[in-house]
Amino acid sequence: MELKIGENIKRLRKAKDISQEDFAKLLGVSSQSVSRWENGVCYPDMELLPALAQYFKLSVDELLGVGDLEKSRQYDEINATWARNNAAGKNAENASLMRKALKNFPNDALLLVQLSTSLEKLAGSEEERQRNLRESIAIQEQILRFGEDSEVRAATMYNICFSYWKNGDHGKAIAQAKKLPNLYKSRENALIYFLDGEARRQISVAALAPLSWALEKHLSVLGDTDPTIRETAAKILDLLKSIQQPA
Repeated sequence: MELKIGENIKRLRKAKDISQEDFAKLLGVSSQSVSRWENGVCYPDMELLPALAQYFKLSVDELLGVGDLEKSRQYDEINATWARNNAAGKNAENASLMRKALKNFPNDALLLVQLSTSLEKLAGSEEERQRNLRESIAIQEQILRFGEDSEVRAATMYNICFSYWKNGDHGKAIAQAKKLPNLYKSRENALIYFLDGEARRQISVAALAPLSWALEKHLSVLGDTDPTIRETAAKILDLLKSIQQPA
């Protein structure tokens, strides 16, 4: 179990605006010891924990970051449960799971995305599906207004195009789609310039899945009017799939 005591000491010490040297004097240790704690090199001696907790007016568990670790464990379990339910088509369970989770993790972008996705997959009457779709759109617009996670925002910018389209807002869907980055400006296309060796090769392999998907979509459109393109496309896609297969 990774304790966060060093991070917590550093954050709390700075909040009190006390230097490492003065803090060390209060505890009767060297400033080098405080520095080592805060850099994660080692932990304070056990007998110092009550004094540290008392100084910062915390419990020992809070100082150790045990609460944060438990919260992180709960968050990971929630997302793992959502993934299992999603694979099994348990969308109603997932919608309920995300609503409950968001009470403990308010405005968490990933949980909001998963709620949005679950809502759009729910069965029901046409009226119920439309209501769920409208709620999904409202959630996605909330993510785009307030979400800070760049990857979640990027995914939401893409997904909301399809939600608008399903809702009959075709003009909105097209306008939103035109705001998306083009194929050139991607993470993989940038990283191959900065990495080397095996890391660089892995990025190229990782890029093949979305590239294959994009090529299949675009070449199928062109192949509708030109059979030779359709035949060539099949060969290209087979080659890409073979490269992605593990050796």
